[in-house]
Amino acid sequence: MKAIVQRSAAVVTFVGLLALTLSAPQRQHVERFADLLVVAPRRKTLAQLAALELPGVDPSNLADFFRISPWDPDDLRLPLLQFIIDYLKGRNSDPTCPIYLTLDDSLTPKDKGTRHLESVDWHFDHNQQRTIRGGCHVVLRIHWGALHFPLSWRPYLRESTVRRLNRRRQNTKLRYKSKLELAREMLQQVFSFLPKTNPVYVLFDSWYTSAKLVKWIRQQHWHVIAAIKSNRKVSGQKLTQWHHDFKRCAYERVSLELANKQQRTYCVRKLTGRLRGVPGSVRVLLSQKGPGVRTPKYFLCTDLTLSAQEILRRYQRRWSQEVDYWYVKLQLGLGDFRLRRHEAINKWYAVVYLVLVYLYWQSYETRVAHGKTTSLSEVLSRLRLEHQRAVLRAACEEAANGTPVEQILERYLGAAKTQVA
Repeated sequence: MKAIVQRSAAVVTFVGLLALTLSAPQRQHVERFADLLVVAPRRKTLAQLAALELPGVDPSNLADFFRISPWDPDDLRLPLLQFIIDYLKGRNSDPTCPIYLTLDDSLTPKDKGTRHLESVDWHFDHNQQRTIRGGCHVVLRIHWGALHFPLSWRPYLRESTVRRLNRRRQNTKLRYKSKLELAREMLQQVFSFLPKTNPVYVLFDSWYTSAKLVKWIRQQHWHVIAAIKSNRKVSGQKLTQWHHDFKRCAYERVSLELANKQQRTYCVRKLTGRLRGVPGSVRVLLSQKGPGVRTPKYFLCTDLTLSAQEILRRYQRRWSQEVDYWYVKLQLGLGDFRLRRHEAINKWYAVVYLVLVYLYWQSYETRVAHGKTTSLSEVLSRLRLEHQRAVLRAACEEAANGTPVEQILERYLGAAKTQVA
């Protein structure tokens, strides 16, 4: 069934605000995909997307936009980055308002039989505690005041995967970058865009708590709030040993609001010391769900002025990253690509994240216009309803102009299938 008969005015406005350096046909494809990914059902292959638009384009035309069209993911990433920072600056004038940058990575599952998509490989999924087939990417988000956006992203390839792919390549060799290198690359790119007056906190899980990355962040006069593994040493002693030594010390009770709006109280002990390779002192929290729990969680903070309550509350901002993953995977089809080359898949990721930023922008603009908070689900429902109304109006207008009903049905629903007796 056709779902789009005309381009959404909101999409055209948003793409215009980005001031993209793409050609006119390339911009039209970006606008087309922004509409198609919003209205399409769960699966978003190029063939299914092409069938939704009236008049449509051939699926090969959509594929060529990723495969051979001469543009680069940075042609979308950099204008989006500039737009997001300018948008946030215009709505946050307080120079003391902290800015939070959250780092995380995610797996996009694919069928285990997938063999010829270059960005798809075996990765260990820490949630499922097993190895799965899929693509992996690292994401940087920004929280500034009451607003937040996905800010930048990079696909990740294992070192063995890069070596294997480079054996088949003659001219365009791939360069391996670890997740930590990708994280630092994104932070370096963002550094020049952020104001120098606002305090900046970088949040991440224990996988990224490398002394080298923490040291670089501190050199930018930013702070770190992160999880840290139990085998790390503070002031020359492992955190597990500190936990044992603190057994007779009193807990500090910290109450936090969870994502489901319920309150949970944690038992926390604090430790201040030196982390090898990191300049200055750091604070480590030993957090337990209750007294006597044998395996606490450990959290690192380089800002010694923050209380335990404030450290854990700020660390909770990482949760919105999980919400983004849900939208890009289940609502916007991040893992539905069937493109073979790594460069083409990288472009697909860029378009999907552009659409996610578009949805956030729509949510915040609706809040300004109507004075109420709008979730991304409500934005998706509204945009889909607008397209449904446009399709129904177009069909009714054709009927009013004398077009036979059967012809209209075939045009919008496709040819009727004959039943075999």
